[in-house]
Amino acid sequence: MWVLGAAVGGHYLTRGWVPHDAGSLAQSAERVLAGELPHRDFDDIYTGGLSFLHALAFRLFGTSLLSLRLVLFAAFLAWLPAVYYVAGRFVAPLAAGLATLTAALWTVPNYSEAVPSWYNLFLAVLGVAALLRHLETGGRRWLVAAGVAGGLSCLAKIVGLYYLAAVLLFLVYREHCLAREQPRPGGRGYVRAVGAGLVALVALVAGLIRRRAGAVELIDFVVPVAALAAWLTWQLWSEPAGSSRDRFARLGRLVLPFALGAAGPILVFLAPYALSGSLGALWAGVFIVPAKRFRFATMDFPALWTTLVALAPAALVWRARRWPAAWRQRAALGLGLGLLAALVYGDRLPVYRGVWYAARPLVPLAVLAGVALLSGRTALGAPPAPRRQELLLLLGVAALCSLVQFPFAAPIYFCYVAPLGLLAATAVVATWDPAPHPIGGALLGFYLLFALLWVNTGFIYAMGLSYLPDRQTEPLALARGGVRVSAIDKAMYEEAVTAVGAHAQGDYIWAGPDCPEVYFLAAKRNPTRTLFDFFDEPAGRTVRVLDAIERHDVRVVVFNRRPPFSGAPPSDLVEALVERFPRTLDARWLHVRWRE
Repeated sequence: MWVLGAAVGGHYLTRGWVPHDAGSLAQSAERVLAGELPHRDFDDIYTGGLSFLHALAFRLFGTSLLSLRLVLFAAFLAWLPAVYYVAGRFVAPLAAGLATLTAALWTVPNYSEAVPSWYNLFLAVLGVAALLRHLETGGRRWLVAAGVAGGLSCLAKIVGLYYLAAVLLFLVYREHCLAREQPRPGGRGYVRAVGAGLVALVALVAGLIRRRAGAVELIDFVVPVAALAAWLTWQLWSEPAGSSRDRFARLGRLVLPFALGAAGPILVFLAPYALSGSLGALWAGVFIVPAKRFRFATMDFPALWTTLVALAPAALVWRARRWPAAWRQRAALGLGLGLLAALVYGDRLPVYRGVWYAARPLVPLAVLAGVALLSGRTALGAPPAPRRQELLLLLGVAALCSLVQFPFAAPIYFCYVAPLGLLAATAVVATWDPAPHPIGGALLGFYLLFALLWVNTGFIYAMGLSYLPDRQTEPLALARGGVRVSAIDKAMYEEAVTAVGAHAQGDYIWAGPDCPEVYFLAAKRNPTRTLFDFFDEPAGRTVRVLDAIERHDVRVVVFNRRPPFSGAPPSDLVEALVERFPRTLDARWLHVRWRE
């Protein structure tokens, strides 16, 4: 399965061009290579750690867009065994391999750009694998390893904090299970303090989404976390387990190695900021400036009614646990034939959307089913303590890491969390029904083939809405290319970059709004700190841009007439640039202007 996943991932490695994504990642890395620090010297749109990794990629493999993808592909290959290890803790090797391949096909082959959300996913699964190993051996080094994964995840993108919060949730329950091995009354102070922390966690999640909190957001984000927090609070309250002092000490012994592991890479990253007195700039760039995305870079979930599509397969899997083996096999055969027919017509709009609608509520359904299982609200009763710990870990990580989809719930963002939902669902199904599950296997096989035939072969611009065959088939014939793009983009960028090279003098040009890829492909520097214009302060922006242009003797400017987020530049800036740069060339929606 590893070989198949690697083969598909490698096949699509050069496909998947979203210009502003590729440009922002590449330009950030190049600015780091030039000695700049993210947030201090330029507005990195993520935490900044990935820019250092990508700068290293340029050193090792050359300065091209492909170099970033080679590092991503190496991480993808290292991640696949971790998925198999986690799945193998709950199901047989063949089923674990099938789950691993399905997870692989729903990830990097769909979008091979080295965006940080892939690293958040990879590190979350690696952290889960380390914690499962801790449960097996009791070794604290595995807590440290899980912490390192969390620290690195935060350096890739600050949403790594969701993983850290999920692990703390798990460690609270881990402490409770250890305390229950020698139950004693008392500890109400500990229970009240931890319970307050759990309430605060739910409140933080609700506060995060409050600006766009519709019914679907509440179901997908708040309800799963609230359900886990409520169950854990009840466990703490209803099962006394020793004095508060002992319990705080035991929890500290679990949290400390995890926290030290997380702190290690973060402290290394902070060192140059501390030495240069720019910790304030880093804080603002990571925690304050990104709030502007809530106004510019947002996308809503599908309508509430679409979640109902997921109830039919979930109910079938749940109900089938009571059936005899012969019934299951017949039901699986009938279901498989029906799914095969759906697969043949997977490019038809009702089928295509229906499959996506059934997949997207995977995380909340898995978490709610898991909480029902943990609480003993099934005929099976509650699972044994070791399995409950494993379940809580997977459910918590899936529930909290699912927040990566907020506030931009594009279908590709579901792919950033789908493997976690798949692993959580696998653990829940295997726990309530340890017998072979042909119906679950049929569903898993269908989603594997659907990804292979109808998701991998399309692209994210229509993903989740309708099947559109991938049109990014043309090699970008520029020195810094190395990726495949559409015929339109190929002609446009090659013409624009050629014009920039012919008329620019010196190292600098100005390009905007929201086209960092032009700087990188043209091998020119940005005279401002801005990659995406909406991050810049509107007040005085025209004066700042014009001053930067004059200070760096810019001879070429490029207007992007289709900015993805920021909208048109201020009219006074446009007028000033048109006056200063009279010569023009139109490369479709890239408008190049220069002066002699």
